Amino acid sequence: MNLRARWRIGVWALVVALGVGALAAIAMATTPPGAVMDPEGVGPDGGAALIAVLEQNGVTVETSTSIEEVTDAVRQGDDDTSIVIANTSNLGTTAAATLRQESVGVDRIVVLSPNSEQLKALRADATALLSGVFVPIESRCDIGTVDEGDSLIGIDTRYETATGSSGTKACFPLTIQTEDGSDDGEGDHGAGLLQLPSTSSHPQMTIVGSKTGFTNGTITQEDNAAIALRLLGGSSRLIWYHPDISDLANSESTEEGGGLLPAWFAPALALVATSLLVLALVRGRRLGRLVREPLPVVVRAVETTESRGRLYRRAQDRPRAATVLRLATVDRLRSRLGLRRGDSVETVARAISAATGHPVREVLDLVAGPEPTDDAALVRLAQDLSDLEEKAHRP
Repeated sequence: MNLRARWRIGVWALVVALGVGALAAIAMATTPPGAVMDPEGVGPDGGAALIAVLEQNGVTVETSTSIEEVTDAVRQGDDDTSIVIANTSNLGTTAAATLRQESVGVDRIVVLSPNSEQLKALRADATALLSGVFVPIESRCDIGTVDEGDSLIGIDTRYETATGSSGTKACFPLTIQTEDGSDDGEGDHGAGLLQLPSTSSHPQMTIVGSKTGFTNGTITQEDNAAIALRLLGGSSRLIWYHPDISDLANSESTEEGGGLLPAWFAPALALVATSLLVLALVRGRRLGRLVREPLPVVVRAVETTESRGRLYRRAQDRPRAATVLRLATVDRLRSRLGLRRGDSVETVARAISAATGHPVREVLDLVAGPEPTDDAALVRLAQDLSDLEEKAHRP
């Protein structure tokens, strides 16, 4: 094969690769972020179980996937109606503002895990901050829909309100525990649930910082089911709003950009394509057959591990060493207990607890607890992880 034929094949291969890459980027940009709380979903992330229980309790549930359907349903219904935005991943700011304008007369709006931009569009005086708390949190409030002592698991977002917000009630306060075991500033770090009173801009609104707390896989844990029924079953009619990608596309940010892709995407793609083409032309004549070269030395894996450990010790990097030990232990236990690689640490901890008899909290402290402060603590952590791994067996 001569040089010209090789050059032609290389150019066509480059064109095909760029085309496939562009299609993949467009597909990723237009694919919905997820189907959490899908009203028809029967898997762990779906919401079909909650809908079935609501209907058994006499609540008429109407599902809508676009803001137009929600608007029509609100106009056709009566005042004894509630709305739940079950998945805010595809809720654009324009759709949120339209919902606020059209739903002033309904009983209540329940929004699951909205961000700050969506809250601003809904005229809700609150700010969203990531939480990452996946342990049960006690309510410490009594607001009718939530009783004192209720426990909720699955909170992933916390909310803070402006100072002096009148009528706003907060539940499930997030606290930081100090070294002496006391709570540091209860409520100063936000709350997992806010109940905002009705105003001229919006009806009574309940903001819940959880996308997964009411799913099929989590609804039966703690008091999640009771809280969900009180929040969503207070009216005889419930509009279950599960926005699709069109409501995200109609947001103000995409209207300014003129599409789903950012404005810089096309020029960047053209620049990358040109650069690759020039590189192919420059390097094309230098292509030759592959030549194998023997490695000068062979390094055993145990020597690499020991050298890395000495580096950690010399740098006093105990947190990094603890992280490596914990990740390796969790990976091995996932394989031993027949779990998937994508399973969360909480799922692995529950499986380890069932296999070893240790409490879930104790297992979580071992595999995802605080970092060791000295060498002795690091050695104890390594020994405890080794003991935990020896006791674990596949149930």
